[in-house]
Amino acid sequence: MEEWGEVEITLEQALRLRHMDPARLAQQADIQRSQLNLYLRNEIKRPDLQVLARICTVLQCGAGDIIRFIPPPADHRDSPARQSGFYTTGQLAQIAGVHPNTIRFYERCGLLSEAGRGANGYRQFTVRHLAQLRVCRIILGDPYTNSTLRHTAFRIVEALREWDLPQARRLTDEYKRLLEKEYAVALETAALLKAWAEGETLAVPGEGYSHKEAAALLGVTPEVLRNWERNGLTAPSRSGTNRQRIYGGSDMARLRIIYMLRQNNYSIAAIRSSLAAFDSGNQAGAVLALNQPVLDPESEYLQAGDHWLEVLETLSRSAEKIRRIVQELTD
Repeated sequence: MEEWGEVEITLEQALRLRHMDPARLAQQADIQRSQLNLYLRNEIKRPDLQVLARICTVLQCGAGDIIRFIPPPADHRDSPARQSGFYTTGQLAQIAGVHPNTIRFYERCGLLSEAGRGANGYRQFTVRHLAQLRVCRIILGDPYTNSTLRHTAFRIVEALREWDLPQARRLTDEYKRLLEKEYAVALETAALLKAWAEGETLAVPGEGYSHKEAAALLGVTPEVLRNWERNGLTAPSRSGTNRQRIYGGSDMARLRIIYMLRQNNYSIAAIRSSLAAFDSGNQAGAVLALNQPVLDPESEYLQAGDHWLEVLETLSRSAEKIRRIVQELTD
């Protein structure tokens, strides 16, 4: 960040708030997808005012909804913390771009370290609180993925709250590794979705997996798999005297598809209807059963795969922002 702060494109958050797909925005605003991706990733070097105007027109928003100013770091010569060593609630809120009540709420939730108080009784925040607040805003602003990723992200918050910087750094590295693993699985699942829409036989490599192993591979709890089975989404075979569930290659492929569709907010009922249609050989009916308007039988599944990959890319960029914050604190 430069001495005078920087301007950040927040288009990604604006799209999430409006539940709009980037492909749809690119089409309606008549913008090339490659160009739009630079704005989404905040990598555009020279923003085009005409492009921003098109985006605002389609989203029916103001420029302040897709652009925000990030003040310079705490060691800037005019910083309140530089002059007195402390921020007031209002000063901290202004720097972070949030309402003062947001800071009070984070305090009550235990996301921030307890602030000291001055002789006047007012809270005195430090650069530690600013770092904690910045990381909280990144994590809470990201879409929910699964319990493993979210739990790891909040462990970073806990480490920063306790000001255990080595632990925060380790957890940040772990979070990035988990995202890389999830992204690799998502790429495979996107291919499975395409094959499914084309009516191909599905399977993933590997021997049979136990109930617990299958859940771990997906990054969900065993209870989630039981819930899918109770709702008729899966029917794993059973083996041995204890009748333990065994998930074969085709079962794992089915689980991955269910997982990705759930990550795209399809209901259990819609997925059950879709799977029933697919099992009966009706691929087109499988798509229509998801209760979404589609142009062709393949497009809906491809969009589901693309959307989940975009979510993971968003999280990866957020993880890199967190890494840079922690890096600044430990250097």
